Amino acid sequence: MLKKILGTAGTRLVTAMVTFAVVVINARMLGKSGVGEVALIVLGITIILLVSNFVGGGAMVYLLPRYDAFLLIVPSYTWALFSAVAGAYLLAFFKLIPVEYTNHVLLLSLIQALGSVNLNFLLGKEKIKQYNLISVLQSLMLISVLLWLFYGAGKVQVISYIYALYAAFGLTFILGFAAIVKKIRPTGFAGMGNVLKQIFKYGSYVQGANLLQLMNYRLGYFIIEKYLGKAVLGIFDVGNKMSEGLWLMGKSVSMVQYVKISNTEDAGYARELTIRFIKFVFTVTLSMLIVLLLLPDSFFMLVFGKDFTGLNRVVQSLAVGILSMSVSMILSHFFSGTGRHYHNTISSAIGLVLTLTLGFTLIPRMGIIGAGITASVSYFSSACYQLIVFLRITRTGLSDFRITREDVTAIRNEIKHFQLKKGGG
Repeated sequence: MLKKILGTAGTRLVTAMVTFAVVVINARMLGKSGVGEVALIVLGITIILLVSNFVGGGAMVYLLPRYDAFLLIVPSYTWALFSAVAGAYLLAFFKLIPVEYTNHVLLLSLIQALGSVNLNFLLGKEKIKQYNLISVLQSLMLISVLLWLFYGAGKVQVISYIYALYAAFGLTFILGFAAIVKKIRPTGFAGMGNVLKQIFKYGSYVQGANLLQLMNYRLGYFIIEKYLGKAVLGIFDVGNKMSEGLWLMGKSVSMVQYVKISNTEDAGYARELTIRFIKFVFTVTLSMLIVLLLLPDSFFMLVFGKDFTGLNRVVQSLAVGILSMSVSMILSHFFSGTGRHYHNTISSAIGLVLTLTLGFTLIPRMGIIGAGITASVSYFSSACYQLIVFLRITRTGLSDFRITREDVTAIRNEIKHFQLKKGGG
């Protein structure tokens, strides 16, 4: 298991480094307004992807060990097409994305959604190594094409970033499809009705929660753009992405956790794994957060450019929320992996209510700091609900979250096992 976590963490690290480099490049080349416009385009694509994942997302990971692959892949691809077309034009109609990029958002959403189906198929088959490799290659393709367009071709425009996304998403789809195509054999459509029922049952819980959670993450973007403009949104987006980079370990661990829990019926194992992962992720995230909080604003201005002032205050306003969400990620994957998706939906709904209530109050009055405070309150409240439910259903006490000698020993044994296996392999 440690090998999978380290492999996933390594993938996340490379991806995070590339993402950070892309943020720096965009900030320096496109400026505040350009970064704000890119943020809205990417947010639109992300919203559509979450809708697409109602069928081809986490539900596939959960159902693939239990149902025929062909009966899962066909509706997933079909729903991806529908989601991209309907989603892009709805977002444009409500002016939530720059209207001139509507068709690009549609095509990019479709390509990414199909690629995501392929990657989730690999997760469902526990092909984490292949999943990680494709994810890294996507990031490398993105930054390679972006660098060539900006510095080689001299096309310093938002459209260049869009072209880079086409290359990255296209590569992901092609490699993912090549990895899964031999595992899918047409078996006819008998039983499709029952499979669709299960897909939408689990998908609605999983993606309903994810969609609500995305609004917790990004609803502030729309409010900032509405009241403060794209330039201010660009500053907040950079600060927000730096802070979310601290979720590196949480995302890596939670993905392995979800696959493990989804493929076991042992409730005790799921509980112990979750508790141990919470301790580990919280400690690592807190350590990285302290370092980020100590960096002065002059450092951020040196990296991103003189236009990006006040980033340290943005990070400070997001600190509690970032730490809370690192714990929430582990709890969310516990609930998803044990079939209790509805708790994630409820926790996300709680956060969304607070985001709506505080966002329209604090952001117009306090600017991007108000957006950070809103996000922190939302994330903290969601995590509190999940923790309370976890304690109740697993009969766990708060004292169980103390880091013990057994935890350290378990980690040490995992490392020794990993080293021996590596040395013998």
